[in-house]
Formats: sequence, structure tokens, C-alpha cells
Amino acid sequence: MEQTKTNTKIAGVDVGKAHLDAAVHGMEDLTRVGNAPAGFSELIAWLKAREVGRVGLEATGGYERAARLALEAAGFEVVVHQPLEVRLFARLKRRMAKNDRLDAAVIAAATAQIDTVRAALDPRLTELAERLTAYEQITDMIAQLKNGLEHVVLKDLIKDLHAQLASLIRLKARLIRQVLNVIKAHADLLGRFRLLLSLPGVGPVVAATLVVRMPELGAMRKGQAAALIGVAPHDRDSGQWKGQRFISGGRDRPRRMLYLAALSAKRCDAGFKRFADGLTQRGKPTKVAIVAVMRKLIEAANLVLSRSQPWVKHATT
Repeated sequence: MEQTKTNTKIAGVDVGKAHLDAAVHGMEDLTRVGNAPAGFSELIAWLKAREVGRVGLEATGGYERAARLALEAAGFEVVVHQPLEVRLFARLKRRMAKNDRLDAAVIAAATAQIDTVRAALDPRLTELAERLTAYEQITDMIAQLKNGLEHVVLKDLIKDLHAQLASLIRLKARLIRQVLNVIKAHADLLGRFRLLLSLPGVGPVVAATLVVRMPELGAMRKGQAAALIGVAPHDRDSGQWKGQRFISGGRDRPRRMLYLAALSAKRCDAGFKRFADGLTQRGKPTKVAIVAVMRKLIEAANLVLSRSQPWVKHATT
């Protein structure tokens, strides 16, 4: 969700399992509170006393989730940084010393530099994201187990592994069913889900993933969706030297699903097939063509959601 810079005061919070260390950008003031409801209340009061409007957090494997919910409920704009973003920013600013309170100051400074704020955390999506993560992990486990079974010859072991495989398959089906049931139970999520299903190559799992993991879709300018999910090419140029373009960063989990959608769209949709074939005929590698289809798909997803109108498949000539 786009958000321009303002003159509001900005704070950074370093999140640990037990504590939250906070610093206000441009001020010497620091505080430490517990990473628990009582600490959240103390932190919110401390931030409001200093007229802070935006707070940056570093993603720490889920330890930041409750703090983020409390801060957003209190009316703060919250930006969640990936750890690599914070490390690279600290390196750019040549801040070599490291401890929790210094990290909070670095996070505050990094938050002050951004000109966009991600969509507010939706508690419904938080639960769905956890179920999707389990679904994706179990999918990987099933693939590993199937590969391992190819090399097993003992009949009793084969029987046990097949039983485990069947159990994982049932759990995987139950998890995605739970995700879809929650989406269908909420009119706003269901509306987004149906619009995404209208896109070529996008099935229920991909649509659900985009609903849950890309809530900003529909509120971004052209090109921002591709950059956010990580399929926008970056230049590698210097002087007269022109390097190959690469994609990097972005949200890995929804990008994996978008890849599957792009493969389907490239194979089954005449327009996307023609687009991808045109790239390969001009000498582009197949993977580059697939990424280009991914880019067109995510931008189309942003477009249909912004217009609240389903994708219209144009007749081919």
C-alpha cells in the first residue's frame, strides 16, 4: 500500500524473544520493555509521549507478530523489515557496533528512509499464513518422501513409509481446505479470491496464496507489485558496460506459487503463450520468458483488484 513520507516521528524496535528495545530516530531516548502484553502497553505509552507515528520492526521468525498487532491496534503505521535489509542499511551507514539498543536505532533510521508502508496486518491473514506455511512445508516433505521411497526395497519399511505418506497427503488436503473455508467465510476475502481466479493459470491454491501473502495487491502503482514479489529485473550496468538483468529479493513463498501459475498460463492461455513464445523466438532463455509471464500475471492481479473487475480473456485471431 503506497504511503508517502511525512514529518511524523519514527521509531525502531529491535525484537527479541523476551524483550523489545526501542529508539526514536533523531533522539537519544531509548527504552526496553518485555515482549508481552504488559510491555506492549508500556511501549505504546512511551511512543505516544514522543509523538511517534511510524514504527519499524525487524522480522524475527514470528516473535514480532504480537507486538505488531498491538502497535497497529494503537494506531501506529508499522513497517516490518527483513533482517537482510537492516544489515545492508547498517553496512551502508558504516555502523559496525551491534547490540539490541543500537539495532533499534538502526531500524529507526532505516524506517525513516522508506517511502512506502506495507498493508496493515490483518489477524485473519496471520492465521491463514501460518496454515499456508504448514501446507507448503508438508508439500516439501511429501516430495522428499516420494523421492526416498524410490530407493527403499524392504517391504515392511515401504509399508510404513506409504502410511506416513498417506497421512501427510490427508493433512495437506485438510490444511488447504481450512484456508479456503476461511476465505469463503469473509465477503472481502472471497471477492479478492474470485477476482484472482479469473486470471489465466491461477487456481484456488495460487489465488488463496495471493490473497493471504499479498494483501497490498490492488493498491499499488504499475511495477510495484512485480518488485514486491520479486520478479522485477534489476540493471547491472556501469558506464558503457551493459550487464544481464536479474531478479532478486521479494516475497519468496508467493513467488513460488506465481511460478506455477505462469507455467500453466504459458501452456494453456493463447495470449500468454504467444507472449512467451515471442520472447524465446527472439533468443531469450525459457526461464526469462517464464519470469516475464510471472511479471505480467502479478501486474494483472494488481489491476483486476484495483478495478474490482475480473480478467477478460480476449478472443484470439
